[in-house]
Amino acid sequence: MQNVYKIILLFFCVMSFSALKAQSALNPDSVIYRKSWEAGFRLRSDGFGLGAEFTRAKRFKRSLLFQVQFAYFRHPKQVRQQSPFGGGGLFGSDGFKPYVYGKQNTLFTLYAGVGQKFLLAEKGKRHGVQIFFKYAGGFSLGILKPYLLEVVDTSSITGNTFANTVTLGYEPNNPNSLFLDHDLIAGAAGFGKGWKLKILPALHAEIGMEFDWAKNESFIKALEIGVAADFYFKKVPVMVQNNKFLYPSVYAGFMLGRRKER
Repeated sequence: MQNVYKIILLFFCVMSFSALKAQSALNPDSVIYRKSWEAGFRLRSDGFGLGAEFTRAKRFKRSLLFQVQFAYFRHPKQVRQQSPFGGGGLFGSDGFKPYVYGKQNTLFTLYAGVGQKFLLAEKGKRHGVQIFFKYAGGFSLGILKPYLLEVVDTSSITGNTFANTVTLGYEPNNPNSLFLDHDLIAGAAGFGKGWKLKILPALHAEIGMEFDWAKNESFIKALEIGVAADFYFKKVPVMVQNNKFLYPSVYAGFMLGRRKER
């Protein structure tokens, strides 16, 4: 995976150099759009997200870029598994949900940043694809929501059955906690429980390409691809183990929007 990141990064470096050279090539029939907005979703190698972008033209082929994004983070070590006390689909026969063993928090990120967007290739007069190169960076807020499990209430065990479960979160200072006991985990507690949120600041950076194939130049219908990274100032406690400061990812997304001449 590291070699993939290096190859993609080299590709985008070449594209950025091409973008700078392309500034001098101006089609005299081109319409100069001063502003644009677009919004859409991304599938990432570590989750998915929703976002929006706004641009203000500095030159015909270079614009100031503003970004906002909200994303769900999926740790590379998390594996979803079925409840041993009833299985199948989202709910088992006893209503127990699949769960992720060793996960202590769910992470969402809220990002805002600025950058630049370069037009590499214009569309043909009747059809074609408009190609952009862009980069941006800024600040993120990591929002941690406790991940809770339904665990067998040992006081309700009778023979090979049990009557009740208790809801538990990870307690690092409690060696007797049943949160990591494979044999007693009934399933996930559900997203509606555990809203004691924590905030972690981070830095975000990304570079990417955008391919717009909308027939009308004032509209945007585009596919985007790129690489991104979030750097936190301490290890992010998503899992009980294998947490890091830096989380790189690759992404692909779909955007819809509009350009304005003024």
